Amino acid sequence: MSAWKKTMYAAWVGQVLSILGFSCVTPFLPFYIRHLGVTGESDVRIWAGLVGAAAGVSLVLFSPVWGVLADRFGRKPMVLRSMFGGAAVLALMGFCQNVEQLLICRFIQGTLTGTVTASITLVASVAPRTRVGFALGMMGSAVYVGNSVGPLLGGMVAAHLGYRAAFITAAVVLMSGGVLVKVGVRENFTPIAKEDKGGRGSFAEVFAGVGFLAVVFAFFAIRFGTSVVMPVFPLFVEALSGPATNAVTMTGAIVSVGGVASAVASALFGRFGDGWGHRRMLIASSSFVAVVSCLHAAAQGVVHLFALRVLLGVGVGVMIPAINAIIRNVTHDKNLGRAYGATTSLTFIGYILGPLAGGYVGAGLGLRAPFVLMGVAFAAAAFLVKWRVRTDAPSEAPKAA
Repeated sequence: MSAWKKTMYAAWVGQVLSILGFSCVTPFLPFYIRHLGVTGESDVRIWAGLVGAAAGVSLVLFSPVWGVLADRFGRKPMVLRSMFGGAAVLALMGFCQNVEQLLICRFIQGTLTGTVTASITLVASVAPRTRVGFALGMMGSAVYVGNSVGPLLGGMVAAHLGYRAAFITAAVVLMSGGVLVKVGVRENFTPIAKEDKGGRGSFAEVFAGVGFLAVVFAFFAIRFGTSVVMPVFPLFVEALSGPATNAVTMTGAIVSVGGVASAVASALFGRFGDGWGHRRMLIASSSFVAVVSCLHAAAQGVVHLFALRVLLGVGVGVMIPAINAIIRNVTHDKNLGRAYGATTSLTFIGYILGPLAGGYVGAGLGLRAPFVLMGVAFAAAAFLVKWRVRTDAPSEAPKAA
């Protein structure tokens, strides 16, 4: 096996473990807040929103900073920083004595982590340009695999051993991922000389890349589109299935099946894009997801919703490796960390705006309207990519310095 593939597979397992660790604790955070002494359901919901948003806010702020450091000192150190830092913060959460301490830990989590961005930057830097779609498709599937298994593991540990034990378990899982990356990943990184200031790259060069902002918007559409429906999705499931059905369990099953579909599609179609063209694949998949999103608004039953969620998962799973491959191919090697860091920072704003827009649109226009808004976002992404991205051929991409 070639050296870059060994690095990719080690990074893939490490990514699965890191996402598994982080997602271990998400299902019971509101209950942990109650366990820390917050009384009153309204107060629990408010604190749950603050705790949930804290990591996202700091991630938006610090992702570009870590991207610059990745370009200056290497990508592997950034992966190790995100995994070991995340493990330490998760362990600290297990020892919190009040909700204010938990809020601070969550902000620190977003500051120190960003394992997805760090791992994608690492793999993109070592994979041959002609195989970058395959490599980044595999990394995309790792996220979905971790998110599928993590909540189940965290729920079981919390139920049998308590919430604090679940945080410690998550920290150990994340630590094991960091150790695997430390041992299994090889990176031949040559830092830019201090006196060569012009050779260090800049964010201006990143944003000037032809089509860069268009594919960033496509990623924003994924973040925004998938989150814009979440405030109304459980209510929509309940409306389709009837009040006698356990809507919570049904919603979890529908969301999970979409995640599994995305994991499979990301791993399979990333390789296909290396031959057919990532630009074509992104335009086709964005258009497909736009249509499927709008069809959600016409669903007449839970069976329809299950089928549509699988199709949506496949489409999004195809989009992600195509986006990451195009970003890699239009970005100079010296700017890879900046490019993926800026992408993470800009697109995470979609997670903030999506629920707000979905809640207001759902309240004003009904439960089906947010699905149409999701379709519009993906249609706009397809249009922008077709208009602004000229090529994604590796032969025309910037060459390494």
